[in-house]
Amino acid sequence: MRALNIVCGIAALILSLHMVHAIHHFVSHSPEDFHGASFVALLVAGIAVDILAFIGGCLLIIRRN
Repeated sequence: MRALNIVCGIAALILSLHMVHAIHHFVSHSPEDFHGASFVALLVAGIAVDILAFIGGCLLIIRRN
């Protein structure tokens, strides 16, 4: 069970890194007129999910039984 927690934690951290990379490319390569209210709302939601995924991954890795 401990190995499964570690594998799932590493997967969550990889997901978190991938989301940061995707958000960076989405923001830096989008046209300037695309930055509206819906874009900012989706960006904030993506960042919130990314932070929660990172915290969850860290907690899965350091979880003590």
